[in-house]
Amino acid sequence: MPVHDPPDDDPVGPYSRLSHTQADMYRRCPRMWWNRYELGLLGGIPPIFGLGHSVEDALCRVMRDSPVLVSSDAPSDTFDSPLMDVIPTHNGRALDAIQRPSTAEGADWPGTRLPVLPEAEWPTDRAAIEQWALARAEIHFPREWAAERASWEADANRVGDWVEFEARNMDAALEMVRAGIRFHLDEVEECIRVGNPPYLAGFRRGGERPQWPAPDGFPYEHPDPHPAAQAEGDISWCEAWELARPWFCDPDASDFAMSSVHPEGWLQGEYDLVYRWTGEARIFDVKASNGTSDYSFGYPEQMAIYAYLWWVTHDRQEMVTAEEIWYLGVPVRKPMRVPDEAALLRLEARLHGVFERIKEPGELDEADFPPEPEQVRIFAPGGEPSGEPALHPDTRCQQCEYAAVCDGSPFLDELQNGGEATNPLLLSTTLDCTAIGDIDPWKNVRGRVRNARMELQWPKNEVEALEFFLDFDAGEWVAVVVKQEGYEQPDWLVDGAMVRLRDIIPAAGYKPNLKSHIRIDVSSRGSIEQAPDPDAGDSQFDELDPQRWNIRARMFNFEHKEYADGGTKWGTRLVDFTGVIGFQLWDRDKAPQMLLAYAPERGHDVLVVGATAKDQFGTLVLEGKVTWAHTTRLVLNE
Repeated sequence: MPVHDPPDDDPVGPYSRLSHTQADMYRRCPRMWWNRYELGLLGGIPPIFGLGHSVEDALCRVMRDSPVLVSSDAPSDTFDSPLMDVIPTHNGRALDAIQRPSTAEGADWPGTRLPVLPEAEWPTDRAAIEQWALARAEIHFPREWAAERASWEADANRVGDWVEFEARNMDAALEMVRAGIRFHLDEVEECIRVGNPPYLAGFRRGGERPQWPAPDGFPYEHPDPHPAAQAEGDISWCEAWELARPWFCDPDASDFAMSSVHPEGWLQGEYDLVYRWTGEARIFDVKASNGTSDYSFGYPEQMAIYAYLWWVTHDRQEMVTAEEIWYLGVPVRKPMRVPDEAALLRLEARLHGVFERIKEPGELDEADFPPEPEQVRIFAPGGEPSGEPALHPDTRCQQCEYAAVCDGSPFLDELQNGGEATNPLLLSTTLDCTAIGDIDPWKNVRGRVRNARMELQWPKNEVEALEFFLDFDAGEWVAVVVKQEGYEQPDWLVDGAMVRLRDIIPAAGYKPNLKSHIRIDVSSRGSIEQAPDPDAGDSQFDELDPQRWNIRARMFNFEHKEYADGGTKWGTRLVDFTGVIGFQLWDRDKAPQMLLAYAPERGHDVLVVGATAKDQFGTLVLEGKVTWAHTTRLVLNE
């Protein structure tokens, strides 16, 4: 089966799995991995990223079409798959829904409702089916190209110029789709040459579909023979097209919805093409390039990982028999060496070792991820080694998006480090700014519990959480909410108990019955313990005023997001000489008030005034507030 879901109630989670992309980045430079995956610094999104997606998705749409059901000039959406939401879980918590082709009864699959084309229109040789397929590419490709352009234009982290990129690359991208079609037709023709390939009889009978059939416009479970199926005789070109079709990620599914996940959850990958018509599994990877980049050095391991994932998700019983890379920009089909079982076991040991170093839960130390870039290797078209000497590792630094902020880079910029800044609201005054690495909002407090109860929580009043007042001397108090999923109230946490809250951040709160008050959220990092005696580290009530932070930093990337429940976030990741921190404002509609007509861009040196600190899933972030009483400001630091 091409798709393998994670274990029930996934113990690792989609964001903690290892992938080839991460393992290869770690190989190229450990500090590069640290900056991207531990610090969350996202690189810019150039138009070239959209080229690869548009080429592959257009090719897959052509391969999904049927020459007996879809005319050469039919609209691109004629054979679109019906979708359904699948909600994964991690440690008992529901995650964002992903979309997959529907398995629901009665789903509107186009193959079951489209009329069969007149048999006189069916292609009967390679030239005819190639003409039909190339015509379908002309229909599908503009749709995918436009979708990628829209996605790029909507991405706050976009870099480059799409119009200029399109003028230089759009025609070449369509030619890559054509090259992929011809490679696929080589498989179809080989299926014809074999004469009686495996699965032909079952195809003609109908009803014999694998658990994860190749996307073909029909339901996963379908008892009837395909309209192209003949009763007898030699295999036809239309039958061969249907039979030879590889499995691929349905282009209508959401990203990474159809990955293959290790049975233990620690590794994942996503196959491009899995050909199974010979009775064996052959995995091919599509590259919308000519193979001359340094990435070609890592592709053999990528293909080995796919071979390993296939083996381990088939009970270590079924081996991949062939692998190829399709360099569509040349075009070249490059066969890859398929690892044997001993090689797969060595790969498993090494990859799991990498996983344990970089992905398993626990504190990671930056010192274990040194800035040690590999040399840059040079390849000829088709991913073949050029024979030229590799370039110095500094070449990789020069090409690296983190060169300006990495302390091991020869191209490190002079980053800001706290200090004074001009007040953007009162230019005659200055503000004291804190270096990111010096932001320390964490407090310990001790007090007496009053009115402990379960209460529905804002904003949607859907989840109950433990809430109580913490009383100090002389009638002083704070409101406490325990925001830890699955928190079980201990027997001793009752009214009158003396408790200590550790690692909490005081904030400003408001409720109609309480008016303005100090609120403490016991979040991921926080804890509650019995405290019959005071401690020197306990903060007093007058030390709990919510703190507002001013920082000078560089805006590295944006992290805007829209959520399924309608919530929105304006977010960015900020870096200075001492560290990295996320900054966010919930409700993007309020961003203009925070930005004071400033239009921020990646790489700007900015000033944040009056941000509050927050424990977000155990990570310290800064939060902007736009209320009647206070507005955080983010401005260009000139």
